[in-house]
Amino acid sequence: MSTPSDPSVASDASIISVNVALHSALKDYLSPGIDLTFALPDRDSEFSVPTVSVFLYEIHEDLQMRSGDARKYDSTTHVYAPGTVNVNCNYLITYWETVTSTDSHGPVALPDSQAMMAMNQVVNALVNNRQLKGLPRAYTRMIPPTEELNSLGNFWQSMGNKPRLSINCSITVPLTLTAPAATDTTPAVETTEADFEQIPATS
Repeated sequence: MSTPSDPSVASDASIISVNVALHSALKDYLSPGIDLTFALPDRDSEFSVPTVSVFLYEIHEDLQMRSGDARKYDSTTHVYAPGTVNVNCNYLITYWETVTSTDSHGPVALPDSQAMMAMNQVVNALVNNRQLKGLPRAYTRMIPPTEELNSLGNFWQSMGNKPRLSINCSITVPLTLTAPAATDTTPAVETTEADFEQIPATS
């Protein structure tokens, strides 16, 4: 049985770094005992501990945010530094109580329930981490529900008709272009010349 070989072109891992940095930012704010998962639970999911789900449901190129950084040129190799493309990572963040919990839903739900406290901590984590640690060029913001979820009504119907508080988070991160786009060579400009011709003044 053959084993997969390494790809001939390495991929930029910024999206993975965003996941790791977002996990760290949320973990710093969430109370001890609340778990984090990057999978979307289904209607039959059962949790032994309260869980915050961070579900990356859509990635697209951000055509509205253009990169203003000039590509640096290495005169020794005659190669420009790779360019970048801005990419949006859209997340749906939800809280899931334990099987036996009645804290966040039902007649005994309280305005300061554990679900509300946890989601409040998520909001604080997001607004205080506009720039994720270790990723100074990644920008975090909360956004309204997007069309990619095909309306929240349909979404919650697929999840068992049990709507819950959700937060939509979008993170824009630049991806560095890799070969062959990064291997363009341009000869260096070694000398410059300029000719000036003096034109006699006319009366």
